[in-house]
Amino acid sequence: GEPVIDKPGKGAFYATDLGSILQHRGMEFLIVCGVTTEVCVQTTMREANDRGYRCLLIEEATASYFPAFKQTTLEMIRAQGGIVGWTASLDALQQKGPE
Repeated sequence: GEPVIDKPGKGAFYATDLGSILQHRGMEFLIVCGVTTEVCVQTTMREANDRGYRCLLIEEATASYFPAFKQTTLEMIRAQGGIVGWTASLDALQQKGPE
């Protein structure tokens, strides 16, 4: 019963219904995970940011064939005060808990 997004490009918003699904559900914040960190994940976060979503990437829930690429991408996402979004460990997210 949950939506399945068949993405034809690098980002999850390109030529998909993801934007309309999120808008219909009133979403403002996205928790992002997936592979590869430096291509599909970063592209999706940039697309989401351009559409006004606030994004958090869970560091352990993403991967790359090249560890240095993943680390650099995490740094790029956090750069300039989180210009694309933020990153956090799963543990940090779980410790925050509901407000």
